[in-house]
Amino acid sequence: MADRNRLINPTGRKPHLSTLKMISTPQVNRNRRRYGVDYIEKYVFGITETITYKLKGGNSVVVDLITHAQDLMADGDVNNARQILNIAKHILDEIANGKLVGTVKRK
Repeated sequence: MADRNRLINPTGRKPHLSTLKMISTPQVNRNRRRYGVDYIEKYVFGITETITYKLKGGNSVVVDLITHAQDLMADGDVNNARQILNIAKHILDEIANGKLVGTVKRK
């Protein structure tokens, strides 16, 4: 478990939300258009607290997001589906950069 936490945050400590970098208004507006949230970093931090992420890893979270986006597209809600797919891509990028765990190995 300690190794997995080290992959989430190399220091071994989880950052407090207030320590996450606050971004400028133009970036917030861009995030709202792109992801549907003001601070994508806070959103991703919240994902690391979910049971799905803790037990299975980020790849399972991405699959769940894609499934949700497909449901939205079936209902004709293309814009929200687009935003959710952008969040999924952001999470995949965080996994690729080693900031998030893709798969949690079973013991």
